[in-house]
Amino acid sequence: MSGTKRRIARRRREAIAQGRPPADRAAEIRRRRRRRVRPARIVLAADRVWLVAETRPRWAARAARDLEAAGIPTFEPREEIELTSPTGRRRTARVPLLHRTLFVGLHDDHDLAQVEGHPGIARVLFRDGRAVVIAPAVLQGFADAITGHGSGEDGRDAEAVTAVLFALGDAVRVTAGPLAALSGTVEGIDPARRRYRVALSLFGRETPVLLDEDQIEPE
Repeated sequence: MSGTKRRIARRRREAIAQGRPPADRAAEIRRRRRRRVRPARIVLAADRVWLVAETRPRWAARAARDLEAAGIPTFEPREEIELTSPTGRRRTARVPLLHRTLFVGLHDDHDLAQVEGHPGIARVLFRDGRAVVIAPAVLQGFADAITGHGSGEDGRDAEAVTAVLFALGDAVRVTAGPLAALSGTVEGIDPARRRYRVALSLFGRETPVLLDEDQIEPE
């Protein structure tokens, strides 16, 4: 019997001896597992300009390692999920939260050239000739939210940050209103009002339009 199981058995005996209902064994083990695998806080460099890079399929982890080795900090958002095998065995795995997305922290144009020249980077996200920049404080809040270190008591702050990062640069389709069926790209968001600024192709040119969250869906 492992040390963990012996401790759980001892606590059950003590609970019975004191007239208290013993803790559910499975629940106790799950609680211990969650405490053991909780990710450490990820601290992102606040003195860097954080851009969004799209990686090639199955290249995100390797690109992150290579860029880190070159002195360029990266952040690939991952979440911990519990997987259950056909035999009922459970394990915790860390899987990417954003598809083929890597955040890179740059100092100058030389860093940008290194990122763009990496074979695993498909492109760095630009809008209207300018790179899409994520404020370090916003990105840090997102990292804290997905690792369980967020400060929002009711989860609304973490939800808003997640919505911001999921939306930036996403291709969407308008589902309601006079512009229904048009497609465009999200280039800004008001998280408090849950309103998006979407660049739609109208009359042969890109036109920014403000749309509510329930008026758009992923392309």
